[in-house]
Amino acid sequence: MKQIAILVSGSGTNAQKIIEHFANSEKANISVVISDNREAYALTRAQNLGIEALALTRADFRSGARPLAELRKRDIDLVILAGFLSLVPKCLIEAYPDRIINIHPALLPKFGGKGMYGDHVHRAVIEAGKSESGITIHTIDEHFDRGTIIAQYTTPVSSDDTPESLATKIHALEHAHFPHTIESYIDKITAMDNQKRLLLISNSTTAGEPYLKYPIGNIAQFLQGVKEVAFVPYAAVTFSYDAYEAKVQERFDEIGIKVRSIHRDADPAATIRQAEAICVGGGNTFALLKKMHEQGVVEAIRERVEAGVPYVGWSAGSNVCCPTICTTNDMPIVQPASFGAVSAVKFQINPHYLDTHPEGHAGETREQRILEYIEANDGMWVAGLREGCMLLVESGRMELIGARPMRMFRKGTETFEVNPGDDLSFLL
Repeated sequence: MKQIAILVSGSGTNAQKIIEHFANSEKANISVVISDNREAYALTRAQNLGIEALALTRADFRSGARPLAELRKRDIDLVILAGFLSLVPKCLIEAYPDRIINIHPALLPKFGGKGMYGDHVHRAVIEAGKSESGITIHTIDEHFDRGTIIAQYTTPVSSDDTPESLATKIHALEHAHFPHTIESYIDKITAMDNQKRLLLISNSTTAGEPYLKYPIGNIAQFLQGVKEVAFVPYAAVTFSYDAYEAKVQERFDEIGIKVRSIHRDADPAATIRQAEAICVGGGNTFALLKKMHEQGVVEAIRERVEAGVPYVGWSAGSNVCCPTICTTNDMPIVQPASFGAVSAVKFQINPHYLDTHPEGHAGETREQRILEYIEANDGMWVAGLREGCMLLVESGRMELIGARPMRMFRKGTETFEVNPGDDLSFLL
């Protein structure tokens, strides 16, 4: 069941309709209503309907850290903007790519942007002499009233309409169509989540063994039927992309799969969008993500993963599948445009996780560093994925493969171990 948060600024009639629509749903649960306005009547509506109501400040939303923490603590899957007037901060958009939905009281793209809300937008439609107006339900990006349009519904504009009378027509459209459009979108993202196919490997090489020797059998089974993979070599720093491609190809020759490195193509993102499978190699995570952002590969991989295209990543390649790369072990030798990554999973991975503390070493252990991360990132799970282990995601399930347990961290939860065969649904 998907967990939903509704963000509001005003009276909350749309929020109420959404809460009522999902009251007995087996698909989704309204977990919390959050406002940037402590006086918003929407908070009272939520409480009256038995839903948690939380008042934050506009300063909180400008920063983004507090609302993101509140969403993570509640394991939110989908965020609905129902009359929310603040600009959604970048960190929320990165944490919930294509998982934040807004409703706009006019037909985009023309009647959108800053200041286009309430009577202002209805007056603009009337003054433009339009014969119809409507609502637009869309995902969001960093700009007001942008993103992918999910659905639009229209109503006639009469010659004698005023901003107030047009607002009444628009509210009727919102109440009639917003809840069921959300439900349809939930069906879509649930289907995408269920068709994700990921093999996230802690490390490429076991000490004393050849490169990729230990996981190649799992890779072969996972990529059964695949003839060619698009390979992302951008984590290579002290050796060339050509050399990296050749190194991976040597191992993949054993399983009859051709490796095509995307650095050879003029449009690497287009190569990803046409690939039958994707592999992302280890190395320096910061170098990897920087180049992925520059080439538009982050979004391309996210789209393909959601379409069910198999993804294999090892070390840094596992890191970039997470919401961010903040739990990498690597030195930040370059600065990516953002730490935001593919978000193919909802949790963070620390590959190469180690329990040992070398004798005479006075620095932090791996566990201490992860504890620092979860202190600053309330609500986020971190999986300490030990070497020789991997996570398999298929058919809406996750499985730990390997001979060693995985160590789990989350603020407010006592650190614990999960073993191969244990239920990992809490991470999905």
